[in-house]
Amino acid sequence: MTDYAVFWGCTIQARFPFMEKSIRLVFDKMNIGLHEIDGVTCCPTKAIKVGDELTWYVAAARNLCLARDTGLELMTPCNGCYSTLRSAAAKLDLDAELRNDVNEVLARVGLEYKESVQFKHLVEVLHDDLSIDMIKKYVTRPLDGMNIAVHYGCHMIRPSSAIHFDDPNQPTKFDLLVEALGAKSADYSTKMLCCGNDLNTMEDSSEAVTLSREKLLEVQEIADCMTMMCPACFTQFDSKQYLMQKSGEPIHMPIIYFTELMGLAFGFEPAQLGMDMHRVNTGSFIEKWHERSNHLESARQHFDLADLRRCYECNACIDDCPVTKSIPGFEPNRIIGDVIHGKLDQIIQSPDIWYCTNCYTCYELCPQKFGMVKVFDKLKQLSTQNGTAPPGARDVLKLFLDTGKLGEPTAMRKKLQLPGPPQSGTDELKDLIRIIKKEKNKDYQEVSE
Repeated sequence: MTDYAVFWGCTIQARFPFMEKSIRLVFDKMNIGLHEIDGVTCCPTKAIKVGDELTWYVAAARNLCLARDTGLELMTPCNGCYSTLRSAAAKLDLDAELRNDVNEVLARVGLEYKESVQFKHLVEVLHDDLSIDMIKKYVTRPLDGMNIAVHYGCHMIRPSSAIHFDDPNQPTKFDLLVEALGAKSADYSTKMLCCGNDLNTMEDSSEAVTLSREKLLEVQEIADCMTMMCPACFTQFDSKQYLMQKSGEPIHMPIIYFTELMGLAFGFEPAQLGMDMHRVNTGSFIEKWHERSNHLESARQHFDLADLRRCYECNACIDDCPVTKSIPGFEPNRIIGDVIHGKLDQIIQSPDIWYCTNCYTCYELCPQKFGMVKVFDKLKQLSTQNGTAPPGARDVLKLFLDTGKLGEPTAMRKKLQLPGPPQSGTDELKDLIRIIKKEKNKDYQEVSE
């Protein structure tokens, strides 16, 4: 696996060192080396460009030259740095006159920008270079059942003239990374709304939180936390939210940098990740996650959650179930998803699990030869043990355990002149049933003691 030279930018190392800590921890866990780029400066922010365009290009080109000289793959975990460095490189590659002007200045420090230097965003590295499957391999404590609102931030995916790794209006790669950790990426209407960070230059500082407030008010109704990969956006949603809270606004939405979520899912503790350094308390998210994780303990006793998750994500046979075609209310995939998301106790009390008719259609069509039927067999078994099976199922089981049979030969046999049935073995079977029951009671007593 290749190593990366990292352009940290100003803000992460100066204001949010816990972001750097989480990045280092998860990359070390994945055995990927991170290397510094000596001599770099601010990227710089695009706010400089509107004041002094040549200086902006010279500063960016200088950073690009120093990064190129490392000979390594280049990565940045900051949206602003990513957009600046990609935009500057794209313009310098196409505009020979600008490139000459910039190189005339750079020559005084022995540098020359002469070729395309392409940085990758951390999200790009995780999704495109490392892959979803690789990340899943390191998940030891999945974020199952947690709803997470992804905030891309404008400069991760824009401008599309310089950035091409995802759709600038309907991106998906960050969402897929969140779901690789076991969480659900929440869909919401303000998803692509700008955080409003540049409004901090306005005379009325209260206007700077207008956009972030709108997004926070929506996501706090549907998500357990918001995640992002931009320190400027983090400032808007964490630090500015803290000020909103102090002024009495009814807003609370934990803001968690994505590699912190990765760290949690990889087995690191919140304290190791420095999550107590956030302005908005992340405790509600951690507590809910621990509670959900505890709920999953019972599911882990009965199911291989990795197999369940593959079945849930596959969906190949979802439209082939004969029952769902006639009874649309039966949603086997949704039920499996509920088990994965920590709702086993509720599911085994639901009559829905009994709609599975054991026809094995799903098994025969399953490309993994898993089949949802085995899940429903186990759910029915747990429901029966819990005393929540439908009366009909309970009656059939009781009749068999009490009598060793489910029916008696009738007079119709004689009328049809059929021979008498063979000698019944129900007495012997009843003895075996009693032995099984006795052994179960013995095991239960030993466990209780």
